[in-house]
Amino acid sequence: MNSLRLLQLLLVFHLAGLTLMAGTTAVSFVSFKRLAKSMTGNIDEVSHDFKMVSGLSGLLILGGILLVSSGVGLLLLTHAYGQLWFQVKMGVVATLPLNGFLFGARQEQKIKQILSAPDGQIHRQLRQPIANLRTFYAIQLFLFLTVVILAVTRLG
Repeated sequence: MNSLRLLQLLLVFHLAGLTLMAGTTAVSFVSFKRLAKSMTGNIDEVSHDFKMVSGLSGLLILGGILLVSSGVGLLLLTHAYGQLWFQVKMGVVATLPLNGFLFGARQEQKIKQILSAPDGQIHRQLRQPIANLRTFYAIQLFLFLTVVILAVTRLG
């Protein structure tokens, strides 16, 4: 396989990974917005909706694997690691999982704990973590947009 074909194949995998990750994040953002509106309804429905959204994490992981593995291949093929735009882009990319583990996962854990508790004040307790997750997903979408802009414009 020649270098051009390999580059094209890696770009396809890279874009597929980015699409899976950004698409899953966008769906989660919309779903948590919907979940926030349904907070006055039946707690079983809220719990079911939360489990459905949480099930999307498999797609996020698959997208991440595709994105990182193809990104390493592209890096080795193009030698872009010394360029400023690439270094800034990698900083933003590193922020995505860091934000996910430090902020998003904590909020999801809080929601799981609240939903499993036999408390009558569940709706009130869920408001803040769900609002936090909506903010989290908005930040994640902004970071994805920043990565795309840096990759296309190649600043520096």
